[in-house]
Amino acid sequence: MNGETSISTEESILVAARKVFESKGFDGARMQEISDLAGINRALLHYYFRSKEKMFERIFDEALERLMPLLSTWDHDPEESWESKLKRFISTFITFLKANSMLFLLREIIRKPDLLASRTKKYRKGVNKFVHYFERLKAEQLIRPDVDSRYIYIIIHSLCSFPLMNAIVFSYSLRISGKDYEELMKGYPELISDLMIQLLKYQKN
Repeated sequence: MNGETSISTEESILVAARKVFESKGFDGARMQEISDLAGINRALLHYYFRSKEKMFERIFDEALERLMPLLSTWDHDPEESWESKLKRFISTFITFLKANSMLFLLREIIRKPDLLASRTKKYRKGVNKFVHYFERLKAEQLIRPDVDSRYIYIIIHSLCSFPLMNAIVFSYSLRISGKDYEELMKGYPELISDLMIQLLKYQKN
């Protein structure tokens, strides 16, 4: 096999595997379905990936790697205000959620918790960047001091992810189509950014 053919075949396998794993999870995925979707035979599938576990690990790691760079949002940058940083994070995070299967990551982490622990050691050095950043804001009296930064972390991530992970339920209960729900959600990042900024702003007496 030449290099070009090898890369092309491997990518087609990964595209097919991503679709199957994200829709059915590890337990529901079948190697035969992946090979059929990729348009290859089982022997060739096993040539590239010796087992379903190896293939799943590749898909899971790639999804996780796309999420982790968001942590760098909270690196200290004196040229950017915390309001701008918060808006940028919320917009970027929601864009990530739309483009990637966060539900897939969460489902598999629940199935096997050590999937996350064994892969994120390099990101767990020191304190949580988000918490550290917001604690510094409190110390500088830029945001209100009476809200635990860990609550802020949970609230922001929940506000971003819940409406997207429950799009079918919300569109049904709001009596609108999926397309109309997507249109409605276009203004959502700016709205929750403004709400969080107003909630957290330090009010001088």
